[in-house]
Amino acid sequence: MKKIILFASLILLMSASLIAQNAAEWNKQGVAHSKKFEYKQAYECFTKAIELKADFAEAYYNRAMAWFELPANTYPDKNGCDDLKKARSLGFKIPEEKMKKFGCL
Repeated sequence: MKKIILFASLILLMSASLIAQNAAEWNKQGVAHSKKFEYKQAYECFTKAIELKADFAEAYYNRAMAWFELPANTYPDKNGCDDLKKARSLGFKIPEEKMKKFGCL
């Protein structure tokens, strides 16, 4: 029984590690798209990173920055301010000036 619990714990730990790694990779891909001004692709990559790791503050921040670069109504059901606020609530340092710049206070 102890071996089964140990094995299950090991599998769970490895799965969590792979998810975090995959989320980081999606975030990295999003940053690469942003650097090429491919904001829609970047937004989608950041969204995938967040789906894999819901507390990924940097991905929320990056998705907000991509959202603000997109043409109006590209994602009418989304709001970059929501992502900035979420990133901030998760501990990502965002200066007040940046929050004000985007009207997110």
